[in-house]
Amino acid sequence: MIGRAIAAGSAATVALGLGVVAAWPIYRDWWLLVPAIAALLLGGSAAVIADRRGWPIPLGIAGIAALFVLTAVPVAMPGAFSALPFGPLRGVPDAAAAVVLGWKQLLTLALPVGTYQTMMVPAYLVFLLSAFFAVRIALRSGRFSPFAAVPMLVPVAFGTLFGASAVSPPVAFGPLTLVAPREVGLWIGAMLLGAVWVGYSAGAERRAALRLGRTDTAGGRRRGVVRPVLGAATLVLALVGALAFAPALDQGAREVPRDRIDPELIVRQQTSPLASYRAFKRDDAIDVPLFTVDAEGATPPRLRIAVLDAYDGVDFHVSADEAGRFARFPSGAPVESPTEVTVDIGAGFAGIWVPSAPLGGAPSFTGPRSDELSDAFYVNRATAAAIAVPGGERTAGLRVGDGYRAVMSAAADGAVPGTLESGETALDLEAMPQLQEWLEAQDQPATGDGLAELVERLRVRGYLSHTLGEDGDSEVWAERAGISSVKQSPGGHSLARIERLFEELNDQERKVGADGEPPQLVAGIGDDEQFAVAAALIARALGFESRVVLGVRLGGEEQGVPGVPACDGECRGEHLAAWIEVRDDDGAWRPVDVSPQTRTPPQVIEEGSRLPEFGSVPEERDAREVDPPVGTGERDDDAERARNDGGADWVWPTLRAVALSLAAAALIAAPLLFLPLAKRRRERRRRTAPDPELRALGAWQEMVDRADDAGVRIPDGVGRGGVAEALGTRPARWSAAQVDRAVFSPAGASGADAEWLWAAADADRAERRAAATRWERLRAAYSLRSYGVSLGRNRPRTEESAAAPPNGSGRGQQPSGNARMEDV
Repeated sequence: MIGRAIAAGSAATVALGLGVVAAWPIYRDWWLLVPAIAALLLGGSAAVIADRRGWPIPLGIAGIAALFVLTAVPVAMPGAFSALPFGPLRGVPDAAAAVVLGWKQLLTLALPVGTYQTMMVPAYLVFLLSAFFAVRIALRSGRFSPFAAVPMLVPVAFGTLFGASAVSPPVAFGPLTLVAPREVGLWIGAMLLGAVWVGYSAGAERRAALRLGRTDTAGGRRRGVVRPVLGAATLVLALVGALAFAPALDQGAREVPRDRIDPELIVRQQTSPLASYRAFKRDDAIDVPLFTVDAEGATPPRLRIAVLDAYDGVDFHVSADEAGRFARFPSGAPVESPTEVTVDIGAGFAGIWVPSAPLGGAPSFTGPRSDELSDAFYVNRATAAAIAVPGGERTAGLRVGDGYRAVMSAAADGAVPGTLESGETALDLEAMPQLQEWLEAQDQPATGDGLAELVERLRVRGYLSHTLGEDGDSEVWAERAGISSVKQSPGGHSLARIERLFEELNDQERKVGADGEPPQLVAGIGDDEQFAVAAALIARALGFESRVVLGVRLGGEEQGVPGVPACDGECRGEHLAAWIEVRDDDGAWRPVDVSPQTRTPPQVIEEGSRLPEFGSVPEERDAREVDPPVGTGERDDDAERARNDGGADWVWPTLRAVALSLAAAALIAAPLLFLPLAKRRRERRRRTAPDPELRALGAWQEMVDRADDAGVRIPDGVGRGGVAEALGTRPARWSAAQVDRAVFSPAGASGADAEWLWAAADADRAERRAAATRWERLRAAYSLRSYGVSLGRNRPRTEESAAAPPNGSGRGQQPSGNARMEDV
């Protein structure tokens, strides 16, 4: 008994050790050893006590459950002790809930999770149950002991199932390459452990008998041979399976449940934050505080609010791919130039987006909703964007009074390398002719330097304007930016709006020539919203990956750009900015400013004319640009001409109405035509069957089906003669006799016989139709009785069995030879 207990404990120790190695990528925290050691000691001890006292399985499970509840908080939730004295007490129901919910939460968290909240509870539960059942089953004598190998595999399965989808890098052994060596090694070790235990436990009884001097029985000898063989076979299968599975790991990637479970929140359901950019530049919002920023050391150069990577021609938004999946953020990787930043939300900020720089760890929230915000904080590792969604899907996000402290990166912005080479463009330039024309006119290479030059030309030839309406609601912004000539600029960043921007640039360049002075080429009017989208599309047209970012610049006004100052301490509506990020060869995203200039307004130039070398801006007295009413959208001068030219505008609406009417009529008629057409097709297949005997039988069956649809009550269990009497027509009686003769005669039916039978069937139909009323004929056409569906009485039947006699002489009898009746 003692020897078996020591062996079982040793095997459980190895199993939990392999489990710790397998689960290490999930946690990457040395505290993981505490649940493993506690599970080994407590679970193993509980198994020994249950075995010695002879507890039944339900009682043993109840005991291990009570042990888990008492020890889960101190063993698997060390963070609960940071809020003494009530933290451990609140942790007990959290640990109990983690038994049910912790698995899904573990899959939705970004790895590693460390000791975040209750995330070690699932590991502790797996280790505890594995140790208990492995030792408990191992201590049982007889044929059950080898089954202890099954719970010994569970810890490794836990680490594999809940781990990351990325596997360990391959290892080369000469000409051979082992894919995922860590994962393969773990499973080989686990299977080896199981095989060794099966072999050990299989020979335990025989060794005990030899020690007592008893003679081994034949059955015992057989078990002593068979079980080690099974253990060896298990080991061989484990090795072969692991090596065979390794090449199928797809070069370092595998599919795990983490890849199948979507995060709790899908940000793409939100409206694009870029669409509301101009609202922050209104006179009534420009000075409203969005949030305050305080850093103990260096200040990050920017705080990113939203990162938008997808463009559908309507707006820039978060895609449904990797950039749209947000997970909890229990821990972060070390960041460059870390600094602790405190952000307090002001009255002007609302929404799910959390202003942040690259995070080095989970933020610590402050305010009355600190606990709720901590549980509702999510980060996208691909874009480093963060959200807070207290209250679930109907959340309003952050609001005034919320705040947080977090370690963020204060590293300076990196520039796009000038030698950066582009890839293949995925942009359809044929749908953007103005952008394509402008790019061709600039004649720049598809490199980092070429992109920088194109963005610079876009900014220099553009003119910043936030004008929204005719009520002058952007006067404060214009005055602070030093803009003397406010120009109208429609909002939005749809493809039509961006194409209009490039059309203005192309028209101006055609008028003054490509070698014109920079002030003469100023034509594109818009703000960061339009210019960020335009620059992102330029980058994509060259073959670079790009995305639009909404955020603020920090460090004081000297760090800002024309018209959009940087904030120092308090960030208000005037500080909100948009820029783009471009991905370099190393995978890093580099910010690129795109705000247009504010010094030189566009000038109206006739084609071929030139401005003076030292031009001046005329003073405008009591002049105001009048914007179109909000909501009227963009106007196109060609639209008015199209209305004047259209003498046949009624043609297309009329054709469309006629086409829709015909389609509706076809949809209505389809159900009415289906059944008659199906019966017609069935008759045609029977009439044109390749074998004469099949055609003859088809004629008889067609006659019976028509009568059945007409409401004739056909008796069951009678021959064709009885069916013919029920049909009651001379063609039916004649056909029944001819079909019986054809079926049972050695020669079968000839082609002439088949033709005569079909003529009889047609005569029967004509006779029956002549005697029926119009309503009876209509009802027969849509009857389903010949298909075995009777709406009037419950008489299940098939086409063949309806008229088949007990002796096989009815219509269901198969023809002689190789011919078979094909029916529909």
